[in-house]
Amino acid sequence: MCRHRIFQRDLCKLRLTTAQSYVKIISDGQGPMSYIAGSTVRLNAQVQGLGPLFKLKLSVQNTGQAAMMNTPMTFSYNQQLYQIKEPLITMPLLIPGQLYKFEVSVNCVDQNGGADPIRVFVCTPGSTVPSISAVVTMPMCEPLLE
Repeated sequence: MCRHRIFQRDLCKLRLTTAQSYVKIISDGQGPMSYIAGSTVRLNAQVQGLGPLFKLKLSVQNTGQAAMMNTPMTFSYNQQLYQIKEPLITMPLLIPGQLYKFEVSVNCVDQNGGADPIRVFVCTPGSTVPSISAVVTMPMCEPLLE
């Protein structure tokens, strides 16, 4: 009976520590998805393709009450591995509740077919802090043949 209580207590401590670490990762902006408090933007990012050509499918939704104008969306990536034709997209108008879909072509230019995450940032005009960000884990692709 005593061993079972000790086990249950240690299990609860482990769960609490895990939850606290996860919250710290998310709040530090290092998790797969992070946002600032009061953010009214929802972002979903998916990758399609086997490489060396990929397509990022992005869904952006304004969950607030007011429309957002001239909202920039930008990408942070390893330029030695990937090439993105338009690394900055300015969304002219985000109406509340409406879902907006974007497609971005990503070309893997690494000869060995390496992989590295791509970070997507939706910013608020006039602010240096992104409203929301997502980390897209890119798959390995076949090495480029010459």
